[in-house]
Amino acid sequence: MHRFADIFDAQSLDHQSEISTLNDRAQAAGWKVLHPGDSITLDDDSSRSIVISGVTWSKPDLELLDELASRDTSDTNVWFFNPDRVFPDERILPGASRLVQTPAMAEYSGKRLESFVQGGSVSGGVSDRIRKLFPRHP
Repeated sequence: MHRFADIFDAQSLDHQSEISTLNDRAQAAGWKVLHPGDSITLDDDSSRSIVISGVTWSKPDLELLDELASRDTSDTNVWFFNPDRVFPDERILPGASRLVQTPAMAEYSGKRLESFVQGGSVSGGVSDRIRKLFPRHP
């Protein structure tokens, strides 16, 4: 499996190929990739969902996505977006405060926002939340 962090070392001036690779790897991980104009769907009161962001130019963001990909998220709907391409409004992060730093992760139980964490991609913040929520793949 290709790691997300590998994208950082292959940067181009316009980032277009990296954005495409990032989305492809997120989809290969089983996540729903959000594009401009998309909305997440939260409709089952018992389901768990997370919405996570990542950008190609931040190695800590990409390392965090590697961390998430190494975890068992099989009972969770995982939505991914790149805030350089997708504006994080109410369609993407319902009920969450304004996104001011990456990475960001919103956790939902049904339609209820449980937590919204930003930053702290290496330790603390989003990384700690991922470790708390999801066990490593066996």
